[in-house]
Amino acid sequence: MKTFTDHQIKGQVHCPICTHTVPADIDVKGKYPRVAPGQRCPRCASSLDVAVVVQIPEAA
Repeated sequence: MKTFTDHQIKGQVHCPICTHTVPADIDVKGKYPRVAPGQRCPRCASSLDVAVVVQIPEAA
C-alpha cells in the first residue's frame, strides 16, 4: 500500500552509520516528518531509511 505525503522538502538527518548530520529529502505527512525511502548517505553510502530527522527548514 502506497502512502501519500503532503509534501517533500530538503532537510538535515542523522546518519546512523557515520554519525554525521547530512542533507536528505524528507516526506511530511501530517505533522510527522520521515526520511524519503531509498536514499543513501552522501558520506558513507549507507541507507538513510532509519535515519532520524534533525532539522526541517521553516520560515520565520
